[in-house]
Amino acid sequence: MSFAPMKSLLAVTTLFLVAVPSSFGAVPLPKPLTLPPGNIEVLPLVKSASYVGDAVKIVDCPEEKYSPFGTCGNYLFGGLAMYDSHVAGLVQVKFYPPVNNVSHFELSHPGNLAGDDAIMKAPLLYELPVTDMYVFDDLAIISSGDLNLLTGEVTKFVYKINIDNSYYRAFGDVNPRLKAGAFTFPGSYGSAYAKFTQRADGKLDISVSATTFAPLNSQIFGEPVRFPMPFCGPQASCSSIQAANSALHPHVEFTTDDTPLPGCGNNCPSFTPNSMSVYTVNSGATETGDAFNLNVPQLGGNTALAESHLMGRVQFQFGEPSGGTLPFALSLLPASGLLAKPPDSPLIALGVGFGLLGADTHLVFPRQNYYIENVLFADDAFQPCVGAIDLKTGQVLGTLTYRGFLIQNLLLAVLNVNNGAIPPGAFPFRGPASFVKDATGQTVFRYSGNVVIDFSGFLWPLPDLTFNRSVPAGAGSLLDPLLLIEATSPLDGQRGLKTGSATNVKSQLGDTFSYTYSVPCDGVGTASFTYTNTSTAKTGGTFTMENLASVGCGNSQGSTQSATGGDTVTFAGFGKWSKDSDPHLATVQVTNYKGVPYIQVQIDGGTVSSADNPRGPLVAVP
Repeated sequence: MSFAPMKSLLAVTTLFLVAVPSSFGAVPLPKPLTLPPGNIEVLPLVKSASYVGDAVKIVDCPEEKYSPFGTCGNYLFGGLAMYDSHVAGLVQVKFYPPVNNVSHFELSHPGNLAGDDAIMKAPLLYELPVTDMYVFDDLAIISSGDLNLLTGEVTKFVYKINIDNSYYRAFGDVNPRLKAGAFTFPGSYGSAYAKFTQRADGKLDISVSATTFAPLNSQIFGEPVRFPMPFCGPQASCSSIQAANSALHPHVEFTTDDTPLPGCGNNCPSFTPNSMSVYTVNSGATETGDAFNLNVPQLGGNTALAESHLMGRVQFQFGEPSGGTLPFALSLLPASGLLAKPPDSPLIALGVGFGLLGADTHLVFPRQNYYIENVLFADDAFQPCVGAIDLKTGQVLGTLTYRGFLIQNLLLAVLNVNNGAIPPGAFPFRGPASFVKDATGQTVFRYSGNVVIDFSGFLWPLPDLTFNRSVPAGAGSLLDPLLLIEATSPLDGQRGLKTGSATNVKSQLGDTFSYTYSVPCDGVGTASFTYTNTSTAKTGGTFTMENLASVGCGNSQGSTQSATGGDTVTFAGFGKWSKDSDPHLATVQVTNYKGVPYIQVQIDGGTVSSADNPRGPLVAVP
């Protein structure tokens, strides 16, 4: 199903060019893939790990400035309306003879796919049965891609299918002028990923993950956009409401690989269906970074690593269980208590808000040193991060795609020196994710995602004050952005007083800072915090907290401490900065990640001062 009466996505794809994985970054397999006998195979889907769903943004954003993307934030039912339907059936893959070890393939579903009944729910009031689920191939264009047999990489993959169910039919009934067709993945703005793995019988297992964005505008050929409500008559004629500039986010996940995952046993977390929950980020285990490999002689060496630990929260919306899995949507939030006016930006105008904020850091090549500051990681406003949790294993099915904007001064300089040749874009991170209950009863979410980008031929800035000098990057230059997240669920009954102090701590920037804190986990009573950074640069000064704004206590990975207190405290408070008389906000986390103490302090989100102690590279093991 698709929607013809929508404005062109040219404007958004011009501003937000998606980073495309580069074949230069593909690592050869230990043994090349071999094509199945006769270059064709038909395999059954693993139903428990295969589903079709949607995460519908039902909003009322009638002003023209929000058309067609609906970024006003006025959700009518408290969040996305989500469902997943597990599907069964066959997938046929026809391979063509390889050329330079690359085989073009065509993918289809003989006999179609049939899905289970499901419930589409939003957090408030909205609940609609989804029945009669069928998936069948587009009648005009066959799904296809190119498989590199040496690396296993799939490129140019386009997946095109019709999705038919009672929900889409009800949507068409209340929008009679709608012209529907097949969904195309990735479409104008989305993702389509396929992976092949060798089987013992000579065939190739295939796994597919795909999503797309279908904005609906405020009108369909002159009639207001309407959404069906769960009040239907005997002829399946449903009542409806106007929902200007709403959007669909259909998604597909399927696999033929029936390799079982280990069960979580007593460590299986529990979730409240159809609810919202906010987890606290463990900054010691959460970071964004990039493993640069640049063919630029002026740097004195090709490789360097930049890492910035992130502070904030992760919001989860959990849907209705279906077929042993639980749909969810993920979004990033700043640390609790942070109040700030977003800077003027095309991103802000299009609905991209604050997410996780990072510590200042260095990028060090043998001949050049870059100071990276004002690190921000924010959600893609158009493509929410959605997945499904296997309730028996705690694993997220397949690999989770998170599309987000990484903003910091060096990246902005890269965009500036290339003068529009690289439009700013959302990075499509992909990787494994999981939920697990730890020994203290809290639920821990972990995600490890990356994307490899070919930077060959673009300009790279040299590190002067204005970033106005640049040099070309030679062939084989790569960027490898990384996103690691660890976040823990809130704990009930937090109590106890968390205290600590340290002097002359050397930050990862080389600054020296000192701190002392005394904070009650339940927020009741007296709290204090002071922080002094001795740097002679702008980050230097002293903060003295006057009012506690928020506090939470919990546990880091592997901790065995009591759930009432734990080894991690995260708090925010208003106070004074020694360089002026204005009010300022400190956001602080003190933790003990894998037995190594870690502290991060941000004054006004890091724009005034930022410090954290070095931890070294993290190993991503969700």
